Amino acid sequence: MNRAGSLLVAFGLLSVSAWAYAGQVPSVPAKQAPSAQAKPAPLAHGGKRVLEPFDYKGVTLEDGDLKRQFDETRSYYLRIPNDDLLKGFRARAGFPAPGVDLGGWYSSDTFHIFGQILSGLARMYAATGDPACKEKVDLLIREWGKCIAPDGFFFYSSTPNAPHYIYDKMVGGLVDAILYCHNAEAPAYLSRITDWADKNLARTRPYGGDSNEWYTLSENLYRAYLATNDPKYRDFAQVWEYTEYWNRYAQKRDIFAGGPSAYHAYSHVNTLGGAGAAYLVTGEPHYLDTLRNAYDYLQTKECFATGGYGPNEQITPPAARRQMLETSHNTFETQCGSWAAFKMTKYLLSLTGDARYGDWSEKLVLNGIGASIPMSGDGRVLYYSDYNPSEGAKINCAQGWSCCAGTRPEAIADYYDQIYLHAPDGLYVSLYTPSTVRWTPMVGNSNVVTVRQTTRFPASDTVEFTVQTARPSLFGLHLRAPGWLAGRATAELNGKPIALIADARHWFSISRVWKEGERLTLHLPMKLHAERLDSAQPYPAAILYGPVTLAARMPKGNPAGKIDLTHLDQVFESNESEPLTYHLRADPNVLLRPFAAYREGEPYFLYLDPASQNRATYRAATFSAGWNDSGQFRFGNTVGATVEYSFEGVGIKWLGYRYDDAGRAEVRIDGKVVAIVDQYGPGRDLPFHWEKRGLAPGKHTIKLTLLPDKTPVSKDRFLNVAGFEAIPAG
Repeated sequence: MNRAGSLLVAFGLLSVSAWAYAGQVPSVPAKQAPSAQAKPAPLAHGGKRVLEPFDYKGVTLEDGDLKRQFDETRSYYLRIPNDDLLKGFRARAGFPAPGVDLGGWYSSDTFHIFGQILSGLARMYAATGDPACKEKVDLLIREWGKCIAPDGFFFYSSTPNAPHYIYDKMVGGLVDAILYCHNAEAPAYLSRITDWADKNLARTRPYGGDSNEWYTLSENLYRAYLATNDPKYRDFAQVWEYTEYWNRYAQKRDIFAGGPSAYHAYSHVNTLGGAGAAYLVTGEPHYLDTLRNAYDYLQTKECFATGGYGPNEQITPPAARRQMLETSHNTFETQCGSWAAFKMTKYLLSLTGDARYGDWSEKLVLNGIGASIPMSGDGRVLYYSDYNPSEGAKINCAQGWSCCAGTRPEAIADYYDQIYLHAPDGLYVSLYTPSTVRWTPMVGNSNVVTVRQTTRFPASDTVEFTVQTARPSLFGLHLRAPGWLAGRATAELNGKPIALIADARHWFSISRVWKEGERLTLHLPMKLHAERLDSAQPYPAAILYGPVTLAARMPKGNPAGKIDLTHLDQVFESNESEPLTYHLRADPNVLLRPFAAYREGEPYFLYLDPASQNRATYRAATFSAGWNDSGQFRFGNTVGATVEYSFEGVGIKWLGYRYDDAGRAEVRIDGKVVAIVDQYGPGRDLPFHWEKRGLAPGKHTIKLTLLPDKTPVSKDRFLNVAGFEAIPAG
């Protein structure tokens, strides 16, 4: 396999083999499963929700950043021609296939996102009632259903990559079409493809790193059971439970002891949704223990200041996480990672009733998917957020219709279901954002109450709630007490101060008989503060205002050494004309503003580290033709390919990695050959740097040229460049 392929496999983006239909898909004996018409088994010993989500109904987003992003995303996916989405299915089934190939991962049937598009549009329909969303879902399901083979084979091509993954997403899409679009055809299709999967999906279930992501299947299958009450989905879900991994969290064991040194990040958070769904079905407490303990572990050991996690798509021990932060631009798989976390926090909020779990969703709404740039017209999405201390930028990925193009509409639709929850004692507000909710506070009560939330949060610390009710209504208004509060929250009821005290589950609660037009005004104090990657080390560190991650920029160079992180309120002054924007008093050229405000290609420094001031990533260098971008470095094996970098100092370091297929480079500085460097190493991702010292102080240029000869034992002649580090005088 070539370098690009091996990288994709390492990061969980490409299966080692793409299983084919007609004999290449490993088969197992079919077990006896009830038919789709079997008498449903009653739900027994199901887990109880403490708080109920609104399930996309009754909530309206008002004008603001979330609504604008939602509307843009809905419009984008509605514009994709139906014939283009269906082309491969029809061609595989032998039907006329008008339309054009979408390209990218879609046409190659790599982690195919058709099911996720169904899911996202179905949820968007439930949230908004937009008939165009339902019409598109219904048409796509009808036409796709015609392409299902007699034995139930349903994939886009005859050689699908990652069939477990694709089956899982199709189950999710069909379940959402049942729940939110009331699609009449989806139940039968769901049953047919599940019968095929039961007979044909391989059940080797390797631990830790399988790129088919078999361990995510249980959640949507349990959801299928809850939606249909057909026990075959419950039984099949149990096959795919990730018991060994989940139990490491449930029992508070080291997830790395005796296991892999790293886990694929998104899928190993996404699988935890299966534990949440299993708890709803069974009520077994160890599933809830899994969720609780996993949340605490991820927050303390794996998450960045933004709420993102998984550099290079890996959950690793802390030391490796720091190294990857400094060497890679692939810091957080933004769309998929946000979606997995949204599901996990919603399970925890509803199953425990504890508001603290809403803090993670809030961070990702503000700094994760909510801070991503719009998609390109050809299906390219901001796959990775970049927090590299040497400089970052927002760039849509090189290939269209990746897995993140599938989770994007699902996660953005979920904005509607992250804001409010309800219980017999009232309304619970988890996110502060312009919105309205309508509901009936008590069972048997016909009085519909509307609560409107008006705010410019986080640009303002004030949130106002206005109650509309035809007649006085008794209920509690419960407001999340965020973990980032910089002081005591205060409130006024109809203009008069009231006391606020957070309860044991981190809610501010005001229970009373509410009347038409009454207003509650909440003030949430925020301040600038630094959050260190490792609390025991001063750097790397990020700057936040409340839950908002800020990123720095300056016209030239890295501002990390100019900023005193211990006195942020003193060294920065706010820009009155632009909310959440600050200038360094000692150097007004240093600007601090929300990460979400940075546009495509605009450089920034989100994590600050003075040690990175002389380090430049490969993006600062000039490459000839013949190089490929891994997101961690550029690599190539084209003889004569060059890279140049200009620097100032008395020496230079070339940063990269040793590989067993690496070659040699001629190194010139200021036009003179200074070395022949061999990057070969007997393994993969081994440490490498080469340096030259003793140059005269001043400006210099280094040039690398890939040579034709190599070490005889090397498998190829690849070179890679992760970056350069100038050695300053003195």
